[in-house]
Amino acid sequence: MIRREDLGEIAILHVTTSSLDAVTAAAIADACQPPCPIIVLDFSKVLFINSAGISALLRWAVTMLKGGVKLFALNVNPHHQNLYQTVELARFVPAIQERDLVAYRTHSLHD
Repeated sequence: MIRREDLGEIAILHVTTSSLDAVTAAAIADACQPPCPIIVLDFSKVLFINSAGISALLRWAVTMLKGGVKLFALNVNPHHQNLYQTVELARFVPAIQERDLVAYRTHSLHD
């Protein structure tokens, strides 16, 4: 359901199911242990997000942010971007482009 890819201080969590629901959000939380300073959620395979998934993801994001973790979302389709804006998820987990992630990773490696 979630495949974790560790790249130094960045963990990319690839959501491998087509639906983001409460079960998927719980799997995301589990995959974050131990947390990295930067966590990127890859939603390239996600076609559907329900309200339970959004709610669970928001709770998880707030917890991670309070712990000092930076969160980003990768490969968010246009429909989901509108949803993110509406429920203010983008405020906690802003969308990032792959090129920005590469630049961010390159920059952090040289600091």
